[in-house]
Amino acid sequence: MTMDLSWLNNITTFVAESAAETTVLILMGGGFVIGALSVVLGGGMFFSVPLMQWLFPGVTFGAIVGNIKMGSLFRSIGSTFSTHEHIEYRRNFGIVVLAVLGTVFGAMLISHLSQIWLLPAILFAILIVELAPRFAHLITNRTFHVASFLAGLYAGTFSAGIGIMLVALVRLKHSEDTSIAHVKVQARFVEFLLTIVAVLTHSFLGNLIPSIWIPWAIGSIAGGIVGGLLLSRMTTLSGKIQKAILRASYVVTVLTAWGST
Repeated sequence: MTMDLSWLNNITTFVAESAAETTVLILMGGGFVIGALSVVLGGGMFFSVPLMQWLFPGVTFGAIVGNIKMGSLFRSIGSTFSTHEHIEYRRNFGIVVLAVLGTVFGAMLISHLSQIWLLPAILFAILIVELAPRFAHLITNRTFHVASFLAGLYAGTFSAGIGIMLVALVRLKHSEDTSIAHVKVQARFVEFLLTIVAVLTHSFLGNLIPSIWIPWAIGSIAGGIVGGLLLSRMTTLSGKIQKAILRASYVVTVLTAWGST
């Protein structure tokens, strides 16, 4: 006499399907919230990495970054749609020429690295975010092309805080007293162009996982639209509050990366 264990299989299937549905909802919700925050405040990578590590602990460093960038791409589509009337397309395309090459090299560099490299990458990214404003004035017309390539290289690897570098680059093209919001709009569009290149590179290298990036992208594009609308009106949060939020994200990201090593 054999025991009927079909009920156990049914329970296992139900649990697996429920877990999958929950993961999809978390990815969509996370993509929306982080997408909106990224457009307005920046630093979205610091929020995205802990979430992805928690959901997918076995995924490689390159795949984590690649799938996050798919969300960044759709977020940028949303924010570009919201701010398209303020974008200086011709000038911004001129900014990214060398940065595109750097982005390809950067994405190839991290393609198959394991998650053990996330912690040093995060620590380096934190240094970039914290120190970049102090060195932004060193980007001059003479150093513009070198800075553009290096910004692209960083955009293809981790890219946390890339907005700071891009704002510095865009400011060179706006010697007049341009509003911060206008400069941010241009920087977000330049980041959009570099993200396209990074995503294409990660796709070629096989880092993109549809079950991860599709729900993430759905949430991100909605968040990007909302964030773009907020950016068009400029955020009312003070610089101190924005910095406090960003630094809180450092702690979460570092602790998560530390626990995964």
